[in-house]
Amino acid sequence: MSVMRKTILALLVCFAVPSMVATVAAAPSMSGSTGMIRIPSADILQPGHFSTGYYNWQEHGSAVAAAGLSSDLEISAAVPWKEGRTGAWTVNAKYNLNQEALLIPAVSIGIEDIDGRDRRSVYGVLSKALPYGLRIHLGAGTGRFEGMFGAIEKVLNPTSLRKASSGFPVTSIIVEMDGYKMNYGARLNLARGLRLDGGWLGRDEKVYLGLTYTN
Repeated sequence: MSVMRKTILALLVCFAVPSMVATVAAAPSMSGSTGMIRIPSADILQPGHFSTGYYNWQEHGSAVAAAGLSSDLEISAAVPWKEGRTGAWTVNAKYNLNQEALLIPAVSIGIEDIDGRDRRSVYGVLSKALPYGLRIHLGAGTGRFEGMFGAIEKVLNPTSLRKASSGFPVTSIIVEMDGYKMNYGARLNLARGLRLDGGWLGRDEKVYLGLTYTN
């Protein structure tokens, strides 16, 4: 095999493998949209797929759900509560403009809180897998995003490299800027589609926990 072919093959492995791994950890964010901790990613659920879950941080909580309506459109909702009282539920929509490819990021636009019950926010975001199990998400928006937002996630033990006997779940470490403060978390793949989230919310200065399922 020529040096050129070896180089091309190495690049394909570096970019393609992280991309395949990243989809394994896809889960709803606290707003309901597919994403990280508090920010959306450019990923969307495909038709026939749905996600649901619950996040809790001290005396706060949020029940979330999302569904893929078409190959390009995802709808989601979140019902918050505080100190035992349910808040204004929000409905969101996210539209995918471009799916992720080897050298091209996924690009989506979306709107949170469509009917303005809490704080309507419009955004655009791109997501791209990088070598070494890294993936980045960068976006800009109005409302609660207050301009730019972004995140980087690192898969600690990709499925393709993990030994079946290790017993340790595939885990992603997440560091994000939600437009206002930094948030830090970990996402553990407990079983097929079932994920446990935990970390620190900089905005609220509270520890959070979440359990989500995506079919």
